[in-house]
Amino acid sequence: MYFKLSIRNAKRSIVNYLLYITTMTILLSIMEVSNCIAIVGKLVGFQTISLPILITLLLGILVGYIDSFILKQRAKEFANYLLLGMEKSKLSLMFLCEFLIIGIACFIAGVLIGFGIYAVLCIAVLHKENEMNISLFGWSILQTFFYFCLVECLGAFRKKNIIDKLQIRELICEKNRNQKIRNSNTYKRWGIVFIIDLVCLIGLLCAIVFLPKYIAFPILSFIAIPLLSSIFIFYKWLFGYLYAIRQEQPNSLYHKNRLYMIGQITSSLKTSAIINIILCICLLFSAMSFFCGVIILQPCIHLFDTDSQQWMGVLQISLCLIFIVIYFSVLSLQQIVELERESKGIKVLSYIGKSNKQIKELIKKQIAGKLLMPMLMTLLVLLFSIPLVNLKLNLLLPIVMHNILLRAVFCFEICFLLFYVCYFFVVYTISKQYVGIANYRKSC
Repeated sequence: MYFKLSIRNAKRSIVNYLLYITTMTILLSIMEVSNCIAIVGKLVGFQTISLPILITLLLGILVGYIDSFILKQRAKEFANYLLLGMEKSKLSLMFLCEFLIIGIACFIAGVLIGFGIYAVLCIAVLHKENEMNISLFGWSILQTFFYFCLVECLGAFRKKNIIDKLQIRELICEKNRNQKIRNSNTYKRWGIVFIIDLVCLIGLLCAIVFLPKYIAFPILSFIAIPLLSSIFIFYKWLFGYLYAIRQEQPNSLYHKNRLYMIGQITSSLKTSAIINIILCICLLFSAMSFFCGVIILQPCIHLFDTDSQQWMGVLQISLCLIFIVIYFSVLSLQQIVELERESKGIKVLSYIGKSNKQIKELIKKQIAGKLLMPMLMTLLVLLFSIPLVNLKLNLLLPIVMHNILLRAVFCFEICFLLFYVCYFFVVYTISKQYVGIANYRKSC
């Protein structure tokens, strides 16, 4: 009975599960591609086993966020089940069965899509038909299935603990509960730490560029620590600062749509900060992969034999596209689901006198801001690091390749802009349907 109820609930809640389905399918397909590349990588003399592990960590964190979102959306429904006499253990089992059914479907779709992408990469791009075989497909499926089971087990354990702790009263209020910070002044401490961290990062970059090789090379091994910590600290400071403005300066927010915009950003500030940190790292990895790929594919560079170097260059650019797709797909689906959840609040704006044109402009600003927010720290890092790294490369590379990094940056910006415009219009079009802007005046 509970299995049939799980299937019915999964079909009925397909909109709430949209973010989960798409995120799982995209990341599982990428994981399948990365597993195929890791297996074949031994043939050309390099290892990429860390890539599937990185994607697994990313998938686990994003699934944790989506689990919390779906639980909020269905909290009242779960409270009704408990009021009708269902035991918490049965409720947890039903909820986990829903995720398992949808997860298996995502796994099958992700594996097929991922191996298809790998086949296109081998046959159409690299012309390596001999690296396509059944044993490769089998091993890659087993590895993807292992990582998938690991994420599902950790997610199931977390979901069961959350449901077991929540009481009926908490479930009823869970959907409208906003996340809070105990001390709104903590952003000041985060700001000071961020400045110190950023100065250390710039100092290390300058050391790599201007100091001798025997000193610069060891620094490369740990420069990722201040880089990643600066991203983490920046978004902790940013969301803490916005929350403090909302709490301490309410009068200045009653101008145009400031109150709505800041309220919407800070309603789930802890999870939003985590998502922005992860996606900022994705975007930074994407840019670095693209720059490395462009440089490796240059005929003047001789790092490996021709086949290995071609494989490595195409792999780096493929990773760039993978991380950009993750970035925009997760942000877009998050924004679509949030706008669907806020449709009643947007309808209230229409009732109090906002025109359809004003509401459309508000939604456009909201979508544009959400798609760009994880890019803030990436842009800051690239602004001070690109000139320094370009100077170092000009000292190492032949004259014909001087400023190759600047040309690669320009190409990456064009690529990013194309993805941004496409995803913006897709999200805006779908959001208009969910929110139902055109019908507000008629319903009034």
